[in-house]
Amino acid sequence: MGKASSVSATLLACHPTAEVTTVQVDVSNLQSVFWAAKELKQRKVIHMFSTAEGLLTQQDKVTADGLQEVFATNVFGHFILIRELEPLLCHSDNPSQLIWTSSRNARKSNFSLEDIQHRKGQEPYSSSKYATDLLNVSLNRHFNQQLRFFANAFTLTPYNGTEALVWLFHQKPESLNPLTKYMSATTGFGSNYVTVQKMDIDEDTAEKFYQNLLELEKHVRVITIQKSNHQS
Repeated sequence: MGKASSVSATLLACHPTAEVTTVQVDVSNLQSVFWAAKELKQRKVIHMFSTAEGLLTQQDKVTADGLQEVFATNVFGHFILIRELEPLLCHSDNPSQLIWTSSRNARKSNFSLEDIQHRKGQEPYSSSKYATDLLNVSLNRHFNQQLRFFANAFTLTPYNGTEALVWLFHQKPESLNPLTKYMSATTGFGSNYVTVQKMDIDEDTAEKFYQNLLELEKHVRVITIQKSNHQS
């Protein structure tokens, strides 16, 4: 929580009257995700929700929940958190905007609907980022009138990478294309700017992936509840 505390201090220094709180969550651990969602639900409204990629590695392993770690960290944990926070994110009086951090490394060739967790593949990170793009499209389709989802891509350093995040924050959601990835970029002289790229996405595949995640959610929710009851 050291970095979070540092960011909170910086925000309060710039905005002394603001209220800044932090919630720690391990998105690879479903019990942690459900706990964090419970904490966040105590807030009355969420105006913007940004999910960052969590694990950049090709050395995948299985989590305590029986999921592939890269998939759980970069995709499924965030998906569960969004599902849990739907009442806040989709509040009719205060619609939210959600920005999901993707990557230029998202490759259609590394993703398969028959192996959404990439258990059998060698490119778990790329697969998870393409899954993020698919989910961005399907979530937009299902929640377009209540919540807008946009994918952005990272570059070089966190400072450079925030260019697209800040730019998206200032845009009107209706002016943005859910099939476009908004990417942070940097010139050779160090100037940051935003560029766009049409995502290589098949909307039918996106919908099938979304339905697969809903089925997986039902399965893991039962197991997670059983674990919690056993521990208590």
